[in-house]
Amino acid sequence: MVSKKEGANAGLAPMSNLESAQHAADQIRAAIIQGRFLPGERLIEKQLTDQLNLSRHPVREALRRLSREGLVEMRVNRGAIVAELDPTAILEVYSIRSALGRLALKALITTPDRLTPATLKTLEGLAKNALKLARQDSQANSIANDMLFQGTIVQASGLERCARYFDELTAEVHRFNNLSRIAYTDREGDALNYVRALFEAIKARDLQRAQDIWQLKFTRAAERFIVHTGGVAPDTDTALAFLG
Repeated sequence: MVSKKEGANAGLAPMSNLESAQHAADQIRAAIIQGRFLPGERLIEKQLTDQLNLSRHPVREALRRLSREGLVEMRVNRGAIVAELDPTAILEVYSIRSALGRLALKALITTPDRLTPATLKTLEGLAKNALKLARQDSQANSIANDMLFQGTIVQASGLERCARYFDELTAEVHRFNNLSRIAYTDREGDALNYVRALFEAIKARDLQRAQDIWQLKFTRAAERFIVHTGGVAPDTDTALAFLG
């Protein structure tokens, strides 16, 4: 017979506030990216705690985290609001991700033992997938594969902060793609020129070529965005100058 004391000490660990906050942030972030919470919509704390079955503290912490990621705005007397899709902010995201990627490529290619056979195999698989997926009718899988390709490069660099900041900005890119309905019309060309070519440059340890391709990729993305939005971003020239 198991005593109460033994049963109570069964090694079951309750979710901590930190884990609860991460869970809440993950759930709310996903809802924002997928458009279930729309730009400008209020995120009412009571509703969130009820839906997530959590107390207010982890939900508040989750909203603060999402505010730091740029997905949520904290406004006086209004609380948390889903951030609008601001054209200038999107261009800023492209610029920052471009810069972080160049840092990552330098560390990956020039630091001994960073560019492992396993990393090369993963990147090669993603590069091959890019061309296959580009021929499909839906662009969703192409976008997901490309984001994974980028993220793998940055993660493999071993630059912890660079990888963390890059990953945080990925959510904004996903949200933009989902809500803006931008169409990528030359996906085969993109797969060859910006994915396959980048993999080959990394494999050859050609840092300059790899950085040039990476930068060109993000410059092209920014130009497409400007065309899609009608060139309404006030800091367009500044952003493109930084990317170029």
